[in-house]
Amino acid sequence: MIPQQKDKNNKSIFIYILLFILINSINNKNLYDKELFSNKLIFEINGLSYNDNQKLIRDLVNINNDNIFNLDEKILLEKIAENNLVLSFLVKKNYPNKVEITINKATYVGKIYKNDKLSLIGSNGKLINHDLNETTNLPFFYGDFKREEFLEFLTVINKVGLETKDISSLYFFPSGRWDIKFRDGLLLKLPNKDLMKNLSKLLLLKNDQNFKNSKIIDLRIKNRIISNG
Repeated sequence: MIPQQKDKNNKSIFIYILLFILINSINNKNLYDKELFSNKLIFEINGLSYNDNQKLIRDLVNINNDNIFNLDEKILLEKIAENNLVLSFLVKKNYPNKVEITINKATYVGKIYKNDKLSLIGSNGKLINHDLNETTNLPFFYGDFKREEFLEFLTVINKVGLETKDISSLYFFPSGRWDIKFRDGLLLKLPNKDLMKNLSKLLLLKNDQNFKNSKIIDLRIKNRIISNG
């Protein structure tokens, strides 16, 4: 009978030890989560100017008040994408409480008057509060175009290798077509279709002696070139 009693006591002790370990594990985990990951998130941003970095950080600090595990990633991405200076970005979590954000900044490709205010147009198609130091060689854009229409046009310009620094102004018409005024005085009238083909044709015409003195090149009629010297 004595050995059985001893065995029973050993089992009781073993159970108590397990309970002790379990309780302490739970408490330690809660303490670990609470103490180690309770700090507010630190946002480290690279790619913008110091002032623009700080402004974006202020926009992000209220996203999360708990820890990095509860970070609402959807809201975080939306907040970053809302910034008009951002072309693209990469987000990396650095535990325990840092979020590193690398930004590819949009370049300035033009300027436009909207609502009686001069703004810059970024390569992302968004309007940016103008900086007088950045407007010198940028072409003016005129017309009521949508962001998608602008980006499509900009993509074609880049693909054919047309330099925006050689352009003084661009005009968008309700019919969906563009005119381009170059700094050398040439006015190009484009149709609303086949932009790639017609801009490529223009580059050939500019090197053609027959069009050297042309002030207007009109490509609006298919398969015809109307020139006015």
